[in-house]
Amino acid sequence: MTKLLILGANGQIAKLVVPMLANTDVQSTLTSLHGRSDKNIQTLDAVNETQLVSMLKDIDIVYANIGAEGRQKTAANSVVNAMHLAGVRRLIWVATVGVHDELPEKQSDLWTNILGTTDNENTYMGDQAAAVKRIMTSGLDYTVIRPNELIDDNIMQQLTIQTNPKEIIQGGPVTRVSVAEFITQIILNPTTYNSMSVAISNKTN
Repeated sequence: MTKLLILGANGQIAKLVVPMLANTDVQSTLTSLHGRSDKNIQTLDAVNETQLVSMLKDIDIVYANIGAEGRQKTAANSVVNAMHLAGVRRLIWVATVGVHDELPEKQSDLWTNILGTTDNENTYMGDQAAAVKRIMTSGLDYTVIRPNELIDDNIMQQLTIQTNPKEIIQGGPVTRVSVAEFITQIILNPTTYNSMSVAISNKTN
C-alpha cells in the first residue's frame, strides 16, 4: 500500500484526484489550511514545518496542490525541509505555467500584466517561480506540474506534455479533470517524470 499525503485537499484539482484514487492501493491523508471534518480533511498549514514533519510519519508520497498565494516560496521551503527531516523523498508539486518564462509572447505579455514577473518574488508569478526553484534544487525525487490555463469543462483531453522547462508552451487551456488524471497516474506510477518540471496543455493539433 502506498501512503499519500495531500496538501491542499480543498483545492479544485485535489478534489478530483481523491475519487480517482478510490479502489487503488493508495491510502490518502487529506490536509488543508482549513480543515473539514465532514470531508475527512485535517487542518494543516503547509508553512508549519513542525506540523508537517509530524504528518509525514509513514508517508511515501507528498502531493502538494496548495496555491498558497504570497506564501508559495515559504511553503515550498517548509515542505522540502520537513520531507528531508522525515525521510520522505517523493514530491509532486503543482505550480503555474510560466514559472520558467516559457509562455508564448502574447500570453506572456498578458499574464505579466496580471501576475507579475518571475524575477520579482513580491508578485504571484515571482513567488511561484521561487517555490519551483526551491523544489528543483531540493535533492528530493520531485515532479513539478505546470498546467496551462485551467478550465472547468468536464472533458478528458488529449494532452501535450513538455518536459523541457525552457521550451515554449504548445497547446491550449487544459481541463482540471485532465490535470487531475495526469496527477493520479503519477501517484500510481511514482517513478514516472522523476526530477522533471512538466508542462501540460490541451493538444490542439
